[in-house]
Amino acid sequence: MKFLPVLFSLILLNTLLASAQLQVITHDDFETVIPYLQREDFKGAFEKTRELITTTRDDSSDVRGIVIYMNIFSAAGMVTQDLMTHDDFLTNAYTHIGQRIVMPAHPCVDSSSLVYNTLKFITYEGKTQGLTVTANKARTNILLYEYFDYSRAINQDVYIGKNVRSGGRLRSIEVNPNKSKVWIARLHITNAWVRLPTARN
Repeated sequence: MKFLPVLFSLILLNTLLASAQLQVITHDDFETVIPYLQREDFKGAFEKTRELITTTRDDSSDVRGIVIYMNIFSAAGMVTQDLMTHDDFLTNAYTHIGQRIVMPAHPCVDSSSLVYNTLKFITYEGKTQGLTVTANKARTNILLYEYFDYSRAINQDVYIGKNVRSGGRLRSIEVNPNKSKVWIARLHITNAWVRLPTARN
């Protein structure tokens, strides 16, 4: 009966692995990524977010959605720093297709011009959509164009002039076909929403 201790050990290991997959990303976990992004250590942010994502596969919270966005954003930053290729960026980003993704809060602007790191509403095929253009601090590279296909009508007056947050399901991703660093990628988000963030979201 020597196989019984081995069997119990395997069962315990599988239980521990399963419970690890059920853990959720906490707000404190999310905050550990922020210092990397503040100093544009995109590689550090990418590795930290990948670690958090791979240990919480069954977590569908907004916090995990923010960390998924941080992972894609930091990978785009790595491309601008020659630490990742466009193809490797796309391979990583494709693992998030269909998942909930939540963007950081941005000022909502009423402007026809291109304003970095803000959300503005645009009309596309007769529908109101959201557009965010995120750039690095020096504004030398556009990391992501983010297009939000909202699932309901938007009363723009509620949001313009305020900080807002958008999110939804990541439908598709496309990288710059010229493999240039002027802009890295476009994200298309469906079933999107927009809201005024609270202190904890």
